Amino acid sequence: MCPNMCPKTNRLPPVTGAASASLALALALTVATPAEAQELRRVETRSDFLDLVGEASLTRLGMTLQVRPDGSITGRAYGTRLRGSWDWSDTYFCSALTYGGRSHPRNCHTVTVISQTLRMTGDEGQGGSSDFWLRR
Repeated sequence: MCPNMCPKTNRLPPVTGAASASLALALALTVATPAEAQELRRVETRSDFLDLVGEASLTRLGMTLQVRPDGSITGRAYGTRLRGSWDWSDTYFCSALTYGGRSHPRNCHTVTVISQTLRMTGDEGQGGSSDFWLRR
């Protein structure tokens, strides 16, 4: 095996043994942290919620909405106008929406945030979840 460059191939020798393990460790340490390992934070007050959403649009596939401090919700859902109202009850975001010719009754959600993603979980945290991206 050639110690530096191999004269016939003009390449470095293959990495083996301890050098291989060191290279693998170095590569593993440079990989970005997955989203699941980032801090997930529960939003528990109306004030914290409003600080978070501010003037942002909440978006997900087929839906964009604005949650306003006056208790109104406006936006678009699947090509139709979306309207609704919201309030804060205990530690839950509660909303009632109308879009696509259907009314969706009041439902209270837990709200968690990770980076710029807001997760709303219905039925006081026991139901299905929807992820919205905060767009400023």
